[in-house]
This record gives sequence, C-alpha cells and structure tokens, in this order.
Amino acid sequence: MEHSTISMLVFSVYMVILCVLTVVFPNNFTALFGLDRPDGLWVRVCGMLIGILAFYYIMAVREVNKSFYRWTVYGRLAVFPTLAVFVILGFGPPILLLFGAWDSGCGIWTGLALRREAS
Repeated sequence: MEHSTISMLVFSVYMVILCVLTVVFPNNFTALFGLDRPDGLWVRVCGMLIGILAFYYIMAVREVNKSFYRWTVYGRLAVFPTLAVFVILGFGPPILLLFGAWDSGCGIWTGLALRREAS
C-alpha cells in the first residue's frame, strides 16, 4: 500500500471515530476537551456529516482514487488556519488548535506522499 493511501486510511479511521463520538457520546466527547456541553441536535448533525465524509474517504481508499486524495489536501490544509481564526476571535477555546493541527498535518502527510509517489 502506498504512503498516500495509508495516510488517507489513517485519516478515514480518525473521521469514523470522530463521527461515533459526536453522534453517540457528544456530551462526554466535548467534556473531554473542555468544550461547552452541546445543546440540541447540532453536534450530532455535524457528527453525521463527518461520517458521510468518512465514507467518501474510505471509498476513495478502496479505489485508490488519488485525484480525491489531492482534493482533500487543500481542504484539510484550511482547517488549522480557520480554527486559529476562530480561537483568536474568541469563538472557541485553544484546544481546537489540536484538531486543526491534526487535520492539516494529515493533509500535509498526504500531499507529501503524493508528491513523492509522482516523482
């Protein structure tokens, strides 16, 4: 298995775990990171959307769809700066930067792997 596919598989597993935690255990999950207790349905809806995205990632891994891999790099690179702006503006706590660092770091991993595989 190529490194880009491994990176996508790792990120897919992360997304599946995130989906389960936000859909099934939203209060425990947010409390673990010191986030406010979620009110209403919004966090579960976000978890469902993460699960749908995880499905796309898993299908891309199964098909070794490197075009999809490349597309995700750009989106994942945007996560850290976006969350950093949210933290700077006071919309969320600094712990959000861990999620942003993981997402963007995995995007960098995939991008570098794709570059290495292309040469």
